[in-house]
Amino acid sequence: MVGIRDVARYAGVSPSTVSRALSGVAFVEPETKEKVMKAVRELNYKPNLAARSLKKGGSRLIGLILPDIMNPYYPEVVKCIEDSAAKAGYSLILCDALGSVEKEAEYFKTLNYLFADGILYIASTESVEHVKPYVGAVPMIVVNRTFDLDVPCMNIDNVDAAWQAVRYLTERGHRKISFFINDKERQYNVERLEGAVKAVREAGITDWKSFLVENISSEDDAYEKTMELMKREDRPTAIFVFNDYMAYGVYRGITKSGLRVPEDISVVGFDDIHQVKYLDPPLTTLRHSLIDNSDMIFGKLMEQIRTQTCAGRSVEYFKGRMVERESVHTIR
Repeated sequence: MVGIRDVARYAGVSPSTVSRALSGVAFVEPETKEKVMKAVRELNYKPNLAARSLKKGGSRLIGLILPDIMNPYYPEVVKCIEDSAAKAGYSLILCDALGSVEKEAEYFKTLNYLFADGILYIASTESVEHVKPYVGAVPMIVVNRTFDLDVPCMNIDNVDAAWQAVRYLTERGHRKISFFINDKERQYNVERLEGAVKAVREAGITDWKSFLVENISSEDDAYEKTMELMKREDRPTAIFVFNDYMAYGVYRGITKSGLRVPEDISVVGFDDIHQVKYLDPPLTTLRHSLIDNSDMIFGKLMEQIRTQTCAGRSVEYFKGRMVERESVHTIR
């Protein structure tokens, strides 16, 4: 039988390092942890955690898989989920997938090895084949997406949220509104575009496609595309960015073009990340309800853990809300 010393020898580390890497609650350098997990997989080592879990009434570990911790939206999500977990007496294992399906698949394997009591899954892409082996095997909640999986999905109503944001602009007299979309293939962006288009059509605006800016890859890209947009004679009077992250580049592009927010160009964001209240002027944005509902989401997962069941598919939507600051000018 393969033991922890065999894994340590194979990975070229100490047995205590293997133990820390598998615990999920102690820090281990990512490169070292990957060596350990590679050894675990190749030696087919089964950590002796089952007995410990039974003795303690569960591992008291919850896995949180998310797309990219460098996105400033996610640190606040992690904080809220961790607070909810701590209140329930659980530790959180943070799994940063870096936008990779392959890394997500590895994290699902790792959490399975660690006998995690439950998983909160915020997907990086629209692919879910790698998730299916764990459906029904571990309590799980899909967050921020609505997938055809036999698990509960808890998501923001992106259509309604984007509709609120654009209606906020049309009610203040804006008719030339540019939509800034990062990845138009993502489920939530498809939904946000649907809501934004619904709002402009209700306002009788038909030429919205002429101001559509797609496939924005970064803040720098948002800056460059804003600079180009500001050169147009028929430039928009407002920009709705599909996430707050892009707003930094948009602001810089507007000011670099010799224009001002909001006197010349109004800007509305989406997410209400912590930093945007310190932009000059502070950004008006649609507050994403995942943060406000973290206790409810965690509670839904705890119901499965307490009853030792894996819930079937259900879909629950939360409403976002506008946070009014100083980045929108009313056209009279």
